[in-house]
Amino acid sequence: MAGSGFGRVVAWNDFTAFPPGTAAVNVPLAGSVSLGGGWGLHGVNEGTLVATVDEPGGVIAVTTDTADDDNNFISSGLFSPATGTAVCEFRFKITDSVASTRAAAWCGFTETLAYDTPVMPFETNATTTTYRGSGGMVGFGFDSDATSIRWRFGAGDGGAAIATKDENGVAGTAIGIDAEATITADRYWLFRVELYPNGLAAGSILDAASGSKPDWRLVGETTAALTATDNFHATLGIENRSGANEVLEVDYAYAQGYRDWSAD
Repeated sequence: MAGSGFGRVVAWNDFTAFPPGTAAVNVPLAGSVSLGGGWGLHGVNEGTLVATVDEPGGVIAVTTDTADDDNNFISSGLFSPATGTAVCEFRFKITDSVASTRAAAWCGFTETLAYDTPVMPFETNATTTTYRGSGGMVGFGFDSDATSIRWRFGAGDGGAAIATKDENGVAGTAIGIDAEATITADRYWLFRVELYPNGLAAGSILDAASGSKPDWRLVGETTAALTATDNFHATLGIENRSGANEVLEVDYAYAQGYRDWSAD
């Protein structure tokens, strides 16, 4: 097999170089913007992208358009867990105090991701979660249409939930495993999702604002496998639930997988 040292495939951006100023950059209708570092931004209807200048370390602000269900996604890929463990990690926040009443968000891996009309991999209305798309998915999300508006870990394949368990080994349900994290405006969250060569996956949260020791806490794991030979996008997205725009501030985006040296 190939002997090159470039077997690891990494997408990383701390957003210290883009955009180059404080003027908003349009995200084209049914188009995309390259963010550099292996990441692109795309979505439903036009949005804007601008640097956040009141915080250090490189932060971009992604603002959706105003129509109901408009969205924007940051994505990278493709990653196949069959070639080695795939990992994605994001630090981000939702700035608006009403996000818990009119928005949904997601981060993790998804097999199905349309370029110009992406959708939330899973969405919750009241107490029912719908798993969108025909492929596999695993990650964290919240939806303001849910009865309990909390970050949840969930996984699905073929439009249906797959089995999960929480950090205590208790079986999860189709609505997802509660990450014990209430949606709070202008507060950073860190999420990490790992997808293993056997098709199983795990999701963790680092909640440095909780008052406890800031460390990664396992939220959930899958107990049924996704198809390890499938290809997955690493994604972070926000979507409207009303006729108002929503703002997602992203501090960094990271994803890693491994090259398939056997590919023709």
